[in-house]
Amino acid sequence: MKKILLLLVAVTISFVGAYGQERTVTGTVSDGGEPLPGVTVVVKGTSKGTITNLDGKFTLGVDNDDVLVFSFIGYASQEVPVGTQSVIDVPMEVDAEELDEVVVTAMGQTQDKKSLGYAVQEVQTEDLQRTGNPGLAGSMQGKISGVDIKPSSGMPGASTQINIRGARSFTGNNAPLYVIDGMPISSNPDFSTGSSVTGSDISNRAVDIDPNDIESINILKGQAAAALYGIRASNGVIIIKTKSGKGNKMGKPVVRINNFTSWETVSRKPEYQTAYSQGTGGNYVSNSSQAWGIPMSQLPDDPNVGGNNQGQPGKYFVAQREQAGLDPWVAPNTYDNFGDYFRTGSTVNTSISVSQSTENANYSIGLGNTTQNGVAPSTGMDRWNAKGKFDATVNNFFSVGVSANYVNTNINKLSAGNDAALAGVYAAPTSYDLKGIPFANPDNPYQQIYYRSPTFDNPYWAAQNNVFNDRTDRFFGNAYVQYETDITQDLDIRVKYQLGVDTYTTHFQDIFEYGHRGAEGKITNRGVTNNILNSLTTVNLNWKINTDNNLSAIIGNEVNDTRKKTYTQDGQQFNFGGWKHIENTKVITAQEEQRRTRTVGFFASVSYSYKSLLYLTATGRTDYVSTMPRNNRNFFYPSISGSFVLSEMDFMDDVDKVSLLKLRASWAQVGQAGEYFENFYALPTYGGGWFGSGPFPISYPLAINGANVNSYTQNAKLFDPNLKPQNTASYELGADLGFLNDRITLSYTYSRQNVTDQIFAVPLTASTGFEELETNGGKITTNAHEVTLNVIPVQTQDWTWSVNVNYSRIISKVDELAEGVESIFLGGFTTPQVRAAAGFAFPVIYGSSFQRGPNGGILVNEDPNSADYGLPMAGPAKIIGDVTPDFILGFGTNLNYKTWSLGATFEWKQGGQMYSGSNGLINLYGVSEVTADRTNPFIYPGEKADGSPNDIQRGGESDSGAYQRRYDNVEGNINEAYIYDNSFVKLRELSIGYKFPNKIIKGTTSLGLSVFARNILLWTELPNFDPESSQGNNNMGGSFERFSMPNTNSFGFGVDITF
Repeated sequence: MKKILLLLVAVTISFVGAYGQERTVTGTVSDGGEPLPGVTVVVKGTSKGTITNLDGKFTLGVDNDDVLVFSFIGYASQEVPVGTQSVIDVPMEVDAEELDEVVVTAMGQTQDKKSLGYAVQEVQTEDLQRTGNPGLAGSMQGKISGVDIKPSSGMPGASTQINIRGARSFTGNNAPLYVIDGMPISSNPDFSTGSSVTGSDISNRAVDIDPNDIESINILKGQAAAALYGIRASNGVIIIKTKSGKGNKMGKPVVRINNFTSWETVSRKPEYQTAYSQGTGGNYVSNSSQAWGIPMSQLPDDPNVGGNNQGQPGKYFVAQREQAGLDPWVAPNTYDNFGDYFRTGSTVNTSISVSQSTENANYSIGLGNTTQNGVAPSTGMDRWNAKGKFDATVNNFFSVGVSANYVNTNINKLSAGNDAALAGVYAAPTSYDLKGIPFANPDNPYQQIYYRSPTFDNPYWAAQNNVFNDRTDRFFGNAYVQYETDITQDLDIRVKYQLGVDTYTTHFQDIFEYGHRGAEGKITNRGVTNNILNSLTTVNLNWKINTDNNLSAIIGNEVNDTRKKTYTQDGQQFNFGGWKHIENTKVITAQEEQRRTRTVGFFASVSYSYKSLLYLTATGRTDYVSTMPRNNRNFFYPSISGSFVLSEMDFMDDVDKVSLLKLRASWAQVGQAGEYFENFYALPTYGGGWFGSGPFPISYPLAINGANVNSYTQNAKLFDPNLKPQNTASYELGADLGFLNDRITLSYTYSRQNVTDQIFAVPLTASTGFEELETNGGKITTNAHEVTLNVIPVQTQDWTWSVNVNYSRIISKVDELAEGVESIFLGGFTTPQVRAAAGFAFPVIYGSSFQRGPNGGILVNEDPNSADYGLPMAGPAKIIGDVTPDFILGFGTNLNYKTWSLGATFEWKQGGQMYSGSNGLINLYGVSEVTADRTNPFIYPGEKADGSPNDIQRGGESDSGAYQRRYDNVEGNINEAYIYDNSFVKLRELSIGYKFPNKIIKGTTSLGLSVFARNILLWTELPNFDPESSQGNNNMGGSFERFSMPNTNSFGFGVDITF
C-alpha cells in the first residue's frame, strides 16, 4: 500500500546534464534492500540529473565538489557529497509524515494535507474490504465523521442514502457527487420509490460500484473543498481512486484473486403471541386478517368449526385446506410464519486483477462478480464489473492515460408498502399454516388460496408470480493527455485535457401477475437511457518564488452534457395468466420523455504558502446551466480557505510531544439548480397519459367524432420565470492536532450552512387555473460538529493496536418557507408524512396525534357510554417526530500481531425518531406478543380533562373486547402511538485475518485468509424490527418503515491470493 501512496504523483522528468563532466559516478538506490526505480538524482543547485532505472541504478557525470540530492515522493530526501567516490549506494527511508499528508482533492489535485483549509477524510482499501461488503455505502458506515449513511433494507440492491453534513434541499437532490478516477458519475436513483405505498425500492446507481476495485476514498465534506466542481457539488464530493499498477514493483505482472463468501439471515425477528387464533371479537373467523379470535386450545370446541362435536375430536376445520384438496381437519398448532418465509441468503463476491508497472507505464485490468441470493424468496442480485486502467509517460513532457469500466447488474426485489408480500408474513396469525397450505388452487394456479384474499396476495404466491426487476448496462470512464514542463528552474506548468463518459441503460419491471388480489393484475415497464459526456481542461502553474514563498494556480473549463430518455408503459388487466407482457393487457397507457441538459463551467484557484507555516487558497467558478430560465442561467460561486500550522513555528521546536498543531478556516458559496427542463417557464406545460395531475389519466389518441385525435392535459404546475438556483453559503472552522509523532491525532471541525432560495412548489388559488407554482423560497440552517480521533496505544515489532473514533452532531432547522406556507410534503402516506416545517428541525414526521391534557399527558375518553371509555383520544394532525439523530459515533479498532489481525467497527446513533408502521400493524392485527395479555385489567397511562391521573380500568373477563378496541380502533388510528426513539448501537463489522509467511506458500507473493461478520449485534429500544429498515430512496429515508424488507446480519470468510 505504501508504494501506491508513494507514486500518487510520479516523478518522471529526466534532467539532462548542462555542464562539463570531469568523471562519472554510478550507484544503486534501495528501500529495505529492494531496488527503488524512479528516484530523482540531481546535482544540488543545478538542473543536472537523472532518475534510477528498473534495477534502482543510476549513472551521472559529476565534479568532486558536487552534492547529490536523492528524492522520491514519500521518502525523506538525502544529500550525499560526491568527493572521491565513484560508486554511491543510497538506502532511502520512508517519510511517514509525508505519506500521511498526501490527499486527493478537487479536480484530482494531490495536496499536502497540512495545506488544506477545510476538512477532508480518507478511507483506505483495507478498511473498505475487510468484511467483503458488496455495497460501497455499507462498507463506509461508522468510518467517517460528518456523514450519515442510511440503508433502506438488507434486500440485494437496496437503496442507501448518504448525507454529508445533513440534508440541505427540501425537494431536490441531497446526494453527494461521486468522482471516479477524475470522472463525475451519476449516482442518484432514476426514479423515486414514489409514495412508498406501492411498488418496489429503486436502487441508487452507486450500486454499480465494486468496493473491491477501490484503492482509496476521499470525502470532501464542505463547500470550500468541493467549490471547484461547481453546481453539482453542493452536497459534498466522494472522490474514488480505483486500483492501478502504480504501486507494483517494476517487472513482472501481479495477479490478485480475492473471494468473499458470506451467509445472511434476518437481523431481527418480531415476537408473536401464540395463544389466540385467527378471528375477531373473540370469535374464530377463517378468512379474517386478524388474530383476535378464541384461544387456540378452544378451537376443537368452537360451535362452527370445532371437531369435538363432529366426529373429529381434538381438531378443527380449516377452509383453506379444503380448497387445496387437503384434509381440512387439523389439531390446533402454532406456526412460525415469519421464520419459515425468510431463508438463509448468500453472497459470493469474487474478483481477479492483473496489474504491472514498468519504467514508463503501468496498467491494471480486472473482472469482478457479485452474486447475491436474498433472504426473501425470489430476491437477489447478479453484478459483473470489468475494468481497464492504463497510464504512461510518453517522454519528458507528455503523459497519457485511460480508465474504462463496464457494469452489468440484474436485481430482483419484492414490493413494498401496501402492495408488499411481506404484509402477509409480518401479520400472519400463528394459528394459520402459511407455508404448509398451498398458495394456489391445484386446478388453477392464478386462483389464490389465502385467508386475506383479495386484500393482499399470498406471500408465497407473490414470490413465485409477481416480478420486481431492474437490469442495467453501464459504461463509464475517461481518457486524458497531459503536458508538463519547467518554464524556469522555479516555475513549472502542467496542462491536462480529459474527456469522460458515463452512459447506461436501465429497464425496470413491476409485474403483478394475473390473479393479483383476486383480479387481473397489471404491469409497469419503465426505462431510462442516460448519456453523459464530460470535458475537462486544466492548467496548473507552480511558482517557487523563493525559499519561503510558493504560489500555485489552476485555471480550467468543464463542459457537462447530459442526454436522458425515459419511458413508462402501464398495462392494466392481463387477458390471461402466464404471459407477463404488456401486450397481454387490456388497457395500455404510455409516456416518453427526452431531455438534454448542459452545464458549462469556468473555474480558477490560487494558492499561496509561506514556508510550511501559512497556506491560503481562493477559488471561483462560474457555471452556465441550461436547465434554468434564459435570463438566469449563469452563477458565480467563490470560496476562500486558509490554514496556519503553529507546530512549524520556532517556539514549537522545544515541544517535542506535539507533532502537529494546525488551525484552519474556510468560507464558500455553491448552488443547486436541479433539473427544471421545461421550456415554458412562464407558460403552462402539457403532458399526456398519466403525466397530468388530475384525478384521471387521458389516454391518446382520443376518439372525437369518430376520428383519433392526439390529446393532452395541461400540467397543473406553473414555473417561475425568475427561478434561481438554491444557494448554500457556508463556513467552517477547525483544528488538527498530532502528538507523539502522530501516534495520537485529533481533528475538530465546526461548520455552518445557510441554504436560501430553496426550490419547491407553492400552492396557487384555483382562479389562476393552476394548482402550484415552482419558485424560490425558504431557508434552512445547518450546524455541524465533527471530531475524528486516531490513537495507536501499542506499536512494537510484533504488536500494533490502533483505535479510531468518528463523532458527528448535525442540527438542521427550517428557518422559513414561502409566504403563507407552513410546511411542505416530502414523502409518506396520507398519514403519517415526512415534511419540512417552518421553525422546526429538518425533516419532521407529521401525522395524527394523541390529544393532550392540561399537564401534557395523553387525554383519555371519560364517556362511560363510549366504546373508547378510558382509552386515549385522537388529537389533531401535527408534527409528531424529529428524524435527525442527536449524534452519530463510530468506533473502530484494529489489533495486529505479526501476521494475525483483529478488527471491529461499532456505530452508535443517539436520538432521532421514526414511525414504525409494522409495529402498529402487528398490534392492530393482534399477532404481536404485546397483545397476548387479554385477561388482566389495565389502566391506560394518561390523564383526565381535569389533569388528574387516569384511573379508569378496562379489560378483564367481563371486558375482553377492550384489548382489540385499544390496539385496533384507537391506537391503530393514531400515528403518534408508533413513534419510537430511533437510538441504536450496532456492531457493524468484526473480522479476524491471517497472512501466511511467503516462505510457506511457494509460488505466491501473499496469501491471506479471514473470517468476518457484519451487523451481528444490535442494541435498540425499537421493538421487533431493525431501526434502519425504511421505505425507500426518497426524502423519508430512515423516517418510516411499514412492511419494509428487513435488514440482515452476515457471517463469512475471505481468501486473498497474490501471485
